[in-house]
Amino acid sequence: MSKEVSARCTWSPNDGYRAETPFGVIPMFDGDGHRAVELMLLSAVSCLNFFLVEYAKTRNYEINVIECSCDKEIVQRPERIGTINIYVNIDGNVNTDDKDKMVEICERSCKVMNTIKNTPICNLVIQ
Repeated sequence: MSKEVSARCTWSPNDGYRAETPFGVIPMFDGDGHRAVELMLLSAVSCLNFFLVEYAKTRNYEINVIECSCDKEIVQRPERIGTINIYVNIDGNVNTDDKDKMVEICERSCKVMNTIKNTPICNLVIQ
């Protein structure tokens, strides 16, 4: 049974790297292209940011900016990201309790955050 491809990365000597999703091509590795780890981290903060913005819109909060950023700590054996620290800044007319509730609810809604926090089954299939 074939499943829809969500992401693909190919490489050839003539074309270099080509990374794509159903939404288009993403510059990767060559020249000024993105790096995979940074895209993974961007996925986490952009997913959370999206849900925070939608939450604020539906409640008509007066927001100036919602910013999500992160940093990482690398660990060894195997080399990977051991810790991701995500920082949320909500600038607007929203009290602290509402901000806390907003972040708590949106974090639970974010598929990327849920995936990172709950290790997925990752099957490697050689074709």
